[in-house]
Amino acid sequence: MGLLWRDAARVLADLLRRYGVDPERVHDVAAAWHAFTDFLALPVDGLEPAENDVDGFMVQWGRYSWNDRLPSVAFTRELIIDARGSRVGEAPYQPEIWQVSLDMVFPDTPELAELGRPGAADTGLDFSRPGPERDRAVHAMEQRLRQHPALQAAWASSPAHSSLTLYDAG
Repeated sequence: MGLLWRDAARVLADLLRRYGVDPERVHDVAAAWHAFTDFLALPVDGLEPAENDVDGFMVQWGRYSWNDRLPSVAFTRELIIDARGSRVGEAPYQPEIWQVSLDMVFPDTPELAELGRPGAADTGLDFSRPGPERDRAVHAMEQRLRQHPALQAAWASSPAHSSLTLYDAG
């Protein structure tokens, strides 16, 4: 039995605190990443049973208008939720897409200048299943992230602010 999908942000917040990280004021990106990878290992209950790709994760980075175009990095887990019985209406049933995201915004420093220029980037969603398959995918993603100098600079920096959210991304 896994965690209930509606509790995902609370569970990630608890894991962050175990690593000594305040979800609203991340000071150690590497520790936040370790908490996030522990979170990715947890199975989630309430996912859409008819879909294959129901539990994915990615790292996103860029400069967004909602962050005053400052460099930002987000650790995101996407969940496709079984929403049967939660919506009334005549429209055909569609599962819901929810994301748990730890967003970290950094001061604009020369080391982070290339983070997100000219636009935004991400690793793409990986839908490997929790367990050995996910462990291998996390390791492969870490290897790819190490190839990006600006991301390595972000990992070594302290964000100006951060937030942890669970939101309907559908």
